[in-house]
Amino acid sequence: MTALAAGRGSGTSSWPSMQRPPADEENDGSSSGPTRKGSTTAIMNYVSPETTEISTRRDLGGSDSTLVGAIWNPTLVKVANARLLMGGEEEEEKDNRRRMTLDANGFELWANTERDEATFRNIDFSDQDRVVDDYYKTCERLVSDAIMSQTQTSTNASSPPIACVCAFDHNVRSSDKASVGKISSTHVAADNNANEDGKKSNNNNKSATTTTAQVQNPAGLVHADYTKTSAPRRLHDLSNPPKLNDVLRPKLIAENRRSPLDPTMVQEALEGKRRYSFINVWRSVDAEHPVKNPPLACIDAATASVDDLRMFKIHYVDRVGENYFVCPPSTSSSPSSSSSPSSSERRHSWYYYPDMTIQEALLLKQWDSVGGMACGAQSDGAKNDHDVQHGSDGLSTFTIHSAFIDPSICREESPPRKSIEVRCAVIWEKDI
Repeated sequence: MTALAAGRGSGTSSWPSMQRPPADEENDGSSSGPTRKGSTTAIMNYVSPETTEISTRRDLGGSDSTLVGAIWNPTLVKVANARLLMGGEEEEEKDNRRRMTLDANGFELWANTERDEATFRNIDFSDQDRVVDDYYKTCERLVSDAIMSQTQTSTNASSPPIACVCAFDHNVRSSDKASVGKISSTHVAADNNANEDGKKSNNNNKSATTTTAQVQNPAGLVHADYTKTSAPRRLHDLSNPPKLNDVLRPKLIAENRRSPLDPTMVQEALEGKRRYSFINVWRSVDAEHPVKNPPLACIDAATASVDDLRMFKIHYVDRVGENYFVCPPSTSSSPSSSSSPSSSERRHSWYYYPDMTIQEALLLKQWDSVGGMACGAQSDGAKNDHDVQHGSDGLSTFTIHSAFIDPSICREESPPRKSIEVRCAVIWEKDI
């Protein structure tokens, strides 16, 4: 990891732009492509270690205002090709390590089933109602299948079974500036006829279409999606009537349901009687092209530490959310050091799956209540009380991630990335 020129100062700051690595740091550009290579070079938008707390305001459409408190520290890193850990067509080049998994590393790649393929290929992902009504079910099945499969094949086999999986929110992103804009929903009229407790009012006036969301740019900054405070708070929110900017609000009102999750089950999870997790289902929605501009990369959770995390507060109309921005490991973040890094220097290990297609989904763990850092450890990987009880290895809490420019595949003529990410809440059965 090499720190480039870091932005200094305080007060308001702009969101960072993704940068292409210097020409002398790029890959050799051979025709074999990134699928056959072990790694690519990228500039990741970390924050400086001097950064303390960052904040912004987010409107009902999901757009953010300027940032306060961010000091950017763009850093040159190597991003390894995670496909080489999977075998398959690259079996002869397969890394000796096992493939990336949700439990150990915080992310893993899954291919579509024929059933799911038939479902989402007929969905217009710019239609928020179709996404909520149809695609959410596909994501819930995928997350459930992935967790059950991992439980059967890992040392965590004594973990209780899943009690429920609930998709509750999503973002649509595009790197095409012309595509960034409004998403419309025909359900919102019912939303406008609802009381604060989520019950329908007697007002039957309905409008045909109301703007409710934004197609957003890819997030080209190093971040994690939940904190030790915001994860349990978000789970608690899902046991209450939905708030104004919750995408499930119209659907719940139409179905006369009070909340996405059962309040008793949620309370038991918050009391530590059940394990809970948030998992993001990330997928390209471009049926014609693989993802090239820009792809998504993840940090192996076992290589991150609490010391790397900086609080980011998001002020909504009716609540305050939190996630983490990230600084490089302190031992390798100083640009003034003239000596070569020692072999014992702690670094973040970055991975990505080049050329992802619509036939694949990347599952990213956003929070796990029994992960190492969630249970108070300095980092993931070390065993905690839950691991000892169930005979499992150290579990990841979340994966840190970012979009980035891959110089080996990102060209001016490369098609823009179009993707969707769906957040799912998972609650396990009681841990007896």
